[in-house]
Amino acid sequence: MMTDCLADTGAAGSLPLLALGLLVLAAGAAALAVLRRRRPGARRSGRAAALALLVVAALGLGALQLGGSATTAQAAPAVAGCPPTSSSTPAPVPTPTPTTTPTPTQPIIGADQEVTFVSGGVTFHGSYRGPVDTSMPVPAVVIAVGTGDVDRDGNAPSVATEAYSWLADIMSAHGVASLRYDKLGTGATGLGPYSDDPQQMLALGYNELRVQPIRDALSFVAGQPGVDQGHILLFGHSEGGADSLIVATDPGSAPPLAGLMLIEPAYTHILDILITQFGEQMDAAVAGGAMTADDKATLTEWMRAGVDEIRAGTPPYPEPGPVPLPDATGITAVYQSAIGTNIYGSDPAQMVITHAYRTLYGKQYDVVDPAALSPQVTVPTLITCGTKDFNTPCGDGTPGSGVIAVADGFTPGLAEFHIIPNMVHILRDTGTADVPQPADQITYPFSTVLQSTIGEWLTAWNPPSAP
Repeated sequence: MMTDCLADTGAAGSLPLLALGLLVLAAGAAALAVLRRRRPGARRSGRAAALALLVVAALGLGALQLGGSATTAQAAPAVAGCPPTSSSTPAPVPTPTPTTTPTPTQPIIGADQEVTFVSGGVTFHGSYRGPVDTSMPVPAVVIAVGTGDVDRDGNAPSVATEAYSWLADIMSAHGVASLRYDKLGTGATGLGPYSDDPQQMLALGYNELRVQPIRDALSFVAGQPGVDQGHILLFGHSEGGADSLIVATDPGSAPPLAGLMLIEPAYTHILDILITQFGEQMDAAVAGGAMTADDKATLTEWMRAGVDEIRAGTPPYPEPGPVPLPDATGITAVYQSAIGTNIYGSDPAQMVITHAYRTLYGKQYDVVDPAALSPQVTVPTLITCGTKDFNTPCGDGTPGSGVIAVADGFTPGLAEFHIIPNMVHILRDTGTADVPQPADQITYPFSTVLQSTIGEWLTAWNPPSAP
C-alpha cells in the first residue's frame, strides 16, 4: 500500500524539521509585524529592530537547512514502487545540484529630471526621479519642504543644507520615485505670475498658495510612467509636515495617499511656535548679558499684542504702530526687527516664504493645529523628532510642547514614532557638541539613524524583489 511505501522511504523523518523551519519563519514574521505596529509614542532603536530581523532570519534559515539536510540524506529507491527491504542494497545517493538563491534587488531609480507642474496658475519647478524600468511600478513620494527661503534641495541664500536632495537619495536607494520642488517665492519657481505685482497675492489664502500645490504635485507624480498609483506617499518636513497633515486629512483633488512621513514636523499653531522660539532666544540673550531683562519684557509684550491682533482681526489689517524700542542697538535691535518682520509684516514676497504673518495667508496658517489633525489621519505614518531640534522639539508630551504630543494623537498602531538622538532641525547629527547655528551644523554629517529609520519604514512599501 502507498502508506507502507511512504513509511519505508523515511519521508516522515524530514517533515517535522521542515515544518519547524516554516514555523520559525512564521513566528519571525509575526514578531516583525508586531514591531512595525507598535503604539504611538513608543521608542525603539533602529538598531534593535535590525538585530531582531537578523535573529529571526538566522533562526528561520537554520531550521530550513536542517529540513533540507534530512531530506537529501534519504536513500533513493532502487526501483519504482516500494523501497528496498533492509537486506537490499541501497541505490547511490544522488549528488545534489548546487542552486543559487537570487539576490533581492530594488528597482533602479533614475537621476534628477527637471520638471514643471501647474497649480493655481503658477508654474512650479522641481526635480523628479522616476524608475528606469517603467514596466515594474514603484512607489512614489512628494517631498514638502519647510519654512523659509529654502529651495527644493533645502538650500537658502544664507546656508545650503542639501537636506532635501539627501532625502531624495534615500528614496532612490529604496526604489521609491520622488519629486521635490521649489515652493512659491523660491528657486526657479520664484513668484511666478506675481513677480510684477506681488500685492496680488495678499488676497489669496494659505490653502491656495501653499497647500494646493502639494495636492497638485501628488497628482503629477501619480501620473508618471512606472509609478504605482496605489503606493503614493507624502513626506513633510517642518512646515511641510503641518501641510502634509492638512493634505492627509483633506486630500481634495490629490490622489489617495498610502502613507505619510512627518520628519521634524511643526507641532502647534505657528504663532505660538514663534512666541516660544523668540522667547527662548531672548532669555538666552539676557542670560548672556547681551540684552536687558526690561528690553526683553518690552519686546515680549509687543510680540504678544501683535499675535492677538492677527488672531482677533480680519485682513487687511491696519498699518502697525512704531516699534517700542526705536533706539535699540545690538542683539536687542536684531530681535526687534525679526519680530517686526514676522508678526507685524505684510510684505507678500516674504509672506509666501512664511515670514510675514499680518496677512490672510499668515492668519490661515496660524489656524493649523497639527496635534488636532493627527487623530484624523487614516494611513500608516512615520513621525520623528530630533533631540537637538530647537525649531520642532520633541517636548514632554503636553499639548503644544513639541512633536511627541502630535505623535500621541494618532490612532494606536497607525503611527511609528522615533526620537532621533543628537539630530538638529536640518537633519544633521552634531553628536555631543553644542552647535546652535545652521551655518555650523552643515559641517556635521546627516543623521545615519534617521537614514536607517526612513529606509526601514520604506521597505513596507517597496520590499526587495528577486530578479
